[in-house]
Amino acid sequence: MNSTKLPLLPIIVLTLVVTLTACSKTNTSLAQQKQTQQQSQEANAAILAMRDDLKQLKREVAAIRQAVTDIHKIAMDTPEPVAKPLPAQLALDLDGNDPLLGSEDATIAIVEFSDFQCPYCKRFADQTFPAIKKNYIKTGKVRYIARDFPLDFHPQAQGAAVAANCALAQGAYWQMRDSLFSNIRELSPQRYQELAGELKLDLEQFKLCSSDKRHIEEVSEDQGLAASLGISGTPSFFIGRIEGDKLVNGRLIVGAQGYQTFSTVIDSIIAAP
Repeated sequence: MNSTKLPLLPIIVLTLVVTLTACSKTNTSLAQQKQTQQQSQEANAAILAMRDDLKQLKREVAAIRQAVTDIHKIAMDTPEPVAKPLPAQLALDLDGNDPLLGSEDATIAIVEFSDFQCPYCKRFADQTFPAIKKNYIKTGKVRYIARDFPLDFHPQAQGAAVAANCALAQGAYWQMRDSLFSNIRELSPQRYQELAGELKLDLEQFKLCSSDKRHIEEVSEDQGLAASLGISGTPSFFIGRIEGDKLVNGRLIVGAQGYQTFSTVIDSIIAAP
């Protein structure tokens, strides 16, 4: 009987070993499942946190956009221009030292104070100035005079103004003006040289002109004049009747106003006795 039962022992031992081995794998699998579950929970928590962060970020971006919209609206919704007496020192400088367009027989003048790094100046140059040029300057009704007013917080504006004035010395102010506004995000001394080359200017002369302190002083004089007139932002415009070399009965327009605003003021001055 013992010899009959004895062969069962290896089977029992083998079964026990297999069982123990299987239990060990099962325990390891359970541990891995728990670890995976924990990692999954942590990942889900991280995703939820990221979603909350994104929602907060979207709210902040929306608030910033609204603030920018409000600022833009304030800048664009400038009250209707009002008459403002001009000081006697507002000379038109019709001797060619300042950039100007229009007929010598024009009875109305627009004096612009602008900044080449100002986005609202670019907006005016792109959207409003072409219609003024077509309907009033080219028709001989208006003389248009450009003055510089680079704002302190626009680091490239003064250099751009000097570049434009140096282009004026070679008869290409208005072409350079367009080029500067088209490159408003890329203004730099190197870019001014490149633009001068594109306009076929004498580069050596342009370079010497750009380093001449007299042109910086001319820009500073325009800034001083603007300050004396109470101008604090760009673009700003004085529109009035030409009497000799002075602008009289002037009106002030501030901001990148639409064409209709300018035409209303110009027509009212033309119609005035």
